Amino acid sequence: MGAKIIINKAGFHLFYLAAVIFLSGCHAYMLDDAQHDLRSSFISGNYQESSKLLQEFEHKEIYKSKDAVLKNLEAGLIHHFAGNFDSSSVFFDNAETLIDDAYTKSISRGFKAMLVNDNTLVYDGEPYEDIYLNAFKSLNYVHQNNWEGALVETRRMAFKMEQLDIRLKGLAEAFAREDTTGKVDWHSGKTNIQNSAFSHYLAAILYAKTGKPDDSRIEFEKLAIALREQEKINKRSPAKITDLEKIRNPHSYNVLITAFSGQAPIKKQEDFRLWLNGENDNSFYVKFSLPKIDLYKSRVQNIRIVTDSLQKSDLELIEEMDVVSAEVYKAKIPIIYTRSLLRATIKATGSSYLASSVRDKNKGIGLLVDVLGILGQESSEKADLRGWQTMPGKAWMNVINLPTGINEIEIQYLSASGSILYSEKRTIEITEQTKLGLIESIYSY
Repeated sequence: MGAKIIINKAGFHLFYLAAVIFLSGCHAYMLDDAQHDLRSSFISGNYQESSKLLQEFEHKEIYKSKDAVLKNLEAGLIHHFAGNFDSSSVFFDNAETLIDDAYTKSISRGFKAMLVNDNTLVYDGEPYEDIYLNAFKSLNYVHQNNWEGALVETRRMAFKMEQLDIRLKGLAEAFAREDTTGKVDWHSGKTNIQNSAFSHYLAAILYAKTGKPDDSRIEFEKLAIALREQEKINKRSPAKITDLEKIRNPHSYNVLITAFSGQAPIKKQEDFRLWLNGENDNSFYVKFSLPKIDLYKSRVQNIRIVTDSLQKSDLELIEEMDVVSAEVYKAKIPIIYTRSLLRATIKATGSSYLASSVRDKNKGIGLLVDVLGILGQESSEKADLRGWQTMPGKAWMNVINLPTGINEIEIQYLSASGSILYSEKRTIEITEQTKLGLIESIYSY
């Protein structure tokens, strides 16, 4: 009779966990596929189609409430490049608010993931996503001639960069306080960057144009520091600070050209499997699923602008957003890995204990529980591959001075050999009142 009760309880719990695991696992893989489709749609340049695709995913509840940060990040950038700057800023505002809210609640929610995987958690955004959403909000405001609003966003970028190590350390310490197992040492890595060249470059221009030379000088000095920091991690040599002196002279230019190339880093899953011997000849099967981040290899090696009134001019590589993102992500990896390893160990231990208890009464049922435990780990262990798919990889910028009237500008994306991979033409009207026009372009390949 006792054996029957144990088996029934075991069966009930296994059935319940299997249902939770199956449903959460299915959704996670559906979201992975949706992210891939959205990335492909966006890089094709059809932003209206990308917007419809995002709405379709939301209607099908592929983006659930826990994925709201992702949905708003994607919508924000799609609307930005579609020229809907008000809508873009609203979505980015939503994403930023949700990230702040999710961060404050992520600790108490975090241990719920011990039953299934990190995909069950509310997505609180990667630290680099929280930073770069402000970059595009600032450009939204520049397009609308709201320079004070743009400056606010550059300052928020700078502040978030400076707080990265503190924020990650605080997250690790909070998990350590919540962890009652006492089996692991929670810690975070350390980032090698604390400055965004993008934010300081844009801020130096905006301060110069608003008649604040001292503030512009300070931002220019911070820009030099940011470029030195990023030179240590960059795959390519960033712009030289001596080539950027022009931005401090507000009378020498009236147009800012900004171009983006490449794509956001791509998260991929790595699986590891171990057989461990326990007490009383019991064996433990443990599966770890860990995320890794890969950089997209863009073919663009240089960007050139051509106008009727000027000689050909190159844009400067101001920030390798993808490289910075990967560097920032590395600092979070110890937290992710610790949680994954602890979760997998708890699952393996629980499965082994349950199988051992049943095996004492019925060896056949015990073997079945062992097999179900292995299958449960295989189906439930999945790395969290969620991320901002439409974010570009590299930011290129330069300032030029154009004459009054209608000007046509061709933006050419060049390969390593100097051949044109892609080009597009833009027109801009310059009047006597034009202080700073903004032209943006993107080529994601």
